[in-house]
Amino acid sequence: MPGSPSADVYDVEGFLALAAGSPDITLCAVLGRPVAHSLSPVIHAGAAQDAGTVPGFRYVRVEAGEEDEIRRLLSGSPACVAGFSVTMPGKPHALTLADEVTDRAAAIGSANTLVPLRDSDGAQTGRWLADNTDVVGVTACLDAVLGDTAPSRAAVVGNGGTARPTVAAFAAHGVHRVDVLARSDKALNLRALVESYGMEFSWNRLDAPELASVCAGCDVLVSTVPESAAGEYTDELSRAGAVVDVIYDPYPTHLLTEAVAAGRPVADGLLMLAGQGAEQFRQFTGATASAGAMYAALQKHLGLRGR
Repeated sequence: MPGSPSADVYDVEGFLALAAGSPDITLCAVLGRPVAHSLSPVIHAGAAQDAGTVPGFRYVRVEAGEEDEIRRLLSGSPACVAGFSVTMPGKPHALTLADEVTDRAAAIGSANTLVPLRDSDGAQTGRWLADNTDVVGVTACLDAVLGDTAPSRAAVVGNGGTARPTVAAFAAHGVHRVDVLARSDKALNLRALVESYGMEFSWNRLDAPELASVCAGCDVLVSTVPESAAGEYTDELSRAGAVVDVIYDPYPTHLLTEAVAAGRPVADGLLMLAGQGAEQFRQFTGATASAGAMYAALQKHLGLRGR
């Protein structure tokens, strides 16, 4: 029923009622539609337990993605609410509704993190900051597969919401050229972002005959598209020097399986989720969280450890 929790899933009014009745806890939530499948509660609850310095921490799911819903949450949340993780379709709204925006969120054009701004005494001001920690998540994956290697050329598969923080992460790693691999010339939507970071832009269709040679020329490739979109091109895509696939359902993807068989270093979407979540937890609570511990918690939760 509206307003009541089901496995820690609330609607907007139910969440605000929970917050109003729980002034002594530290309350956070992930916003999205649908949101019941979100794994964010796993990593944030685990981080709070590991930190041991966040009393009464609770992290729930809220079915909310429309602009008016997010506005209601921002205006109605009391002091115990320490922040929101935002998934689709709410990421663009999170950016436009915030009072302040980080440089990386502004460049990417969406936000996955909303944090209440506080005054010098720690009291909430009623104003909110928007950030995009997906950049940190992709960076964690790049660090895992590249180590100390400085990539010169990188490829991103897809041109949607996750492709944009991937471009930002490439720039932070010193990439000089970005190849966007997509089904259509919508890939050109990324051109301005790539060039704004001073990187060279090029694009190829996924069905182009030169796809294999393009991928083989890349130091690292990050796929941001569903398994159904990348599956038939895994042989070509796995020829990159290292491979990241941000999709974790199914797990592992065909692309990761093929890349491992080819001897490539790989990283998965669970590591990206952990990397961005660790930075969110720090912003929400001021406590340090380990992306590695979050990653292990996700693997254990999904029964993947030891596989």
